[in-house]
Amino acid sequence: MVGYDFPPFRPPNEASSALIRVTRGCPWNRCLFCTMYKTTKFEPRGIADVKKDIDAAVEIYPKARGVFIADSDSLAMKNIERIISYIRYRFPNVERITSYARATTLMRLGVARLAKLRQAGLTRVHVGLESGDAGTLAFLKKGATSQEMIAGGRAAIDAGLELSLYVLIGAGGKDRLLKHAVGSAQVCNAINPDFIRLRTLIVQQGSLLEEHMQQGEYHPTTPQEKISEVKQFLESLTVHDCELVSDHHTNYLWVGNSVVYKGIYGRLPEDKKQMLDILNQTLHLLSQTSGEVLDATLLYERGLISSL
Repeated sequence: MVGYDFPPFRPPNEASSALIRVTRGCPWNRCLFCTMYKTTKFEPRGIADVKKDIDAAVEIYPKARGVFIADSDSLAMKNIERIISYIRYRFPNVERITSYARATTLMRLGVARLAKLRQAGLTRVHVGLESGDAGTLAFLKKGATSQEMIAGGRAAIDAGLELSLYVLIGAGGKDRLLKHAVGSAQVCNAINPDFIRLRTLIVQQGSLLEEHMQQGEYHPTTPQEKISEVKQFLESLTVHDCELVSDHHTNYLWVGNSVVYKGIYGRLPEDKKQMLDILNQTLHLLSQTSGEVLDATLLYERGLISSL
């Protein structure tokens, strides 16, 4: 980790990657549920400073298998191709170079430009879909429509990049549970990403979503409803050659001190039945238990876990 003045944000599967900070903050920074960059103004870092960090990172992470470019939406940076090329030059044996990206940025860059970034060394982009439901996206102030999500995702894939899409379980609340689940699956089907990663929404203290919840404009789902939502989402998926993972502790469910659900993992379509079986078994278990069912939201409210 080089060039950071606050704790870094990166996908869990990039935990062992060298982190290179190319931009600070998020250019959008308006999502109701997010608190990551609220006190940070978005700005690109100077290319000379970034190169110094890359040089230092080579000494710190000489055997790094991956390099993650931070912060949010760094592909929007004007000189990003030069930085990616320099990372590839200084880390000649690295297996992947990845970055967060907004779907609207991918759409704006287009296939030809993204293909040049791929040729420079970029291999994968992580995109927060959150939801494919138009009403949920608008409510959360995501700043992109479902059609823009599809256009940006397809541009990345057509450019030869791997695409990792994030779906936010509970994003629609009780009122839009079904529309959120089905709409998210429909967008994933239209894009056919390489990875779908599930995250469960936690209404964080100090977030704008918390204000809306307190005003009765958002009604969070129960643990049982979250599992039902995941089931409806999975049943609606028709993607192929796609890996579905729940690689975050926010997806866990507890009964007392025992973890009874850790999410679902598998390849689609071949592992779909196996994952549905896990969801059905979990729903049956929750319907039979006399103990309190806890999810990450409840534990966060009680100060027992962090949402990050």
